Order: sequence, then C-alpha cells, then structure tokens
Amino acid sequence: MITLKCTRKLLKLLDVVPTEEPPSPTGALGNWYANIIPTAAGELIAFANERTLLSIALPIEMTDTLVPAFTARVYNLLRLINVAKEIALREVAELRQVEFAKTNNRSVLGSLNEISLHYQLIAERDAAGGILRLSKVELQLSRTLHKPLDYVYPAEVARRLLTEHYNTRVEAKKTA
Repeated sequence: MITLKCTRKLLKLLDVVPTEEPPSPTGALGNWYANIIPTAAGELIAFANERTLLSIALPIEMTDTLVPAFTARVYNLLRLINVAKEIALREVAELRQVEFAKTNNRSVLGSLNEISLHYQLIAERDAAGGILRLSKVELQLSRTLHKPLDYVYPAEVARRLLTEHYNTRVEAKKTA
C-alpha cells in the first residue's frame, strides 16, 4: 500500500477525490509524488519517491492504466539500478494498492520540480530524434545527486532501503 501524492492539476485529470488521512506505506520506498509536466515529447506524469527521489515518468495518455503502468515502470527502474529481482518484485507488490492524496511536503515537491526540469531538458535535447527513451532518462536521474539526500545518489539510497527492509523481514520470519 502506498499513497500517490498528486498536485491539484493531476488529481483533477485523474478525477479522484484525495484521501485526507492516507495510511502508512507498507513498502520500503514509501510514498510517491506526482505531477503533470509538458515536454517536447508530449505531456508526462512525473513521479518522485519521497524517501529516495528515484523518479519515473509515464506518457499522460496512460492515465487509464496508471497504477499498472506505474508499477511496471518502478519495477523496470529497480532492475536497471541492480536491485535483486526478488526484492524488486516484493516492492512492486506493495505498489498495487494505491491511495491518492494531495502533496504535503514542500521539499519533495521542490525536488519533483527539479526532476521535471530534467525531463523537459532531455526531451528538448532528444526532440530531433523524436523519441524520448524513458528508461534511459530514469536511469540517468537515479544517478543525479540531490541536496535533500545529502548528495547521495537516489539509486544508492533505494538499494539500501530495500535491502534493509526486505532482509529484516526475512530474518524476522527465520526467528519466529
């Protein structure tokens, strides 16, 4: 279970009523923030994880299949940053139940705005080729330093959180 914390513009597009009291996330990475961003390659929904600042993006046309497309993109990125398949599958299983809420953390929202600018700049640069390769951009952004992470790569933070979370669960089951 996670909460997608969306901007007002995205909540309106998705036509969802945000929950006032979202439950605590059950996955290692926690909740995600999302916003609509215009790019030279078309409008995207950009997502940023609140704990790691990992980011993914989806073409806006995928709103009808938002949750399955979101989980598929997250799985793809986790595998690209060398998260073990079993751990990536376990984390993605936690993403299948989603609540929607308003954004409430200005620091994460600021980071999402910075990430969005990267998507826009890369799309502008790649516009001549006509194709924005989201996996390539997501991987590149997973290796971009952020001040809120004390200048540690999002991929490193994610691997550490995932390993700690899922290895602790395995150890707890063994001792039970």
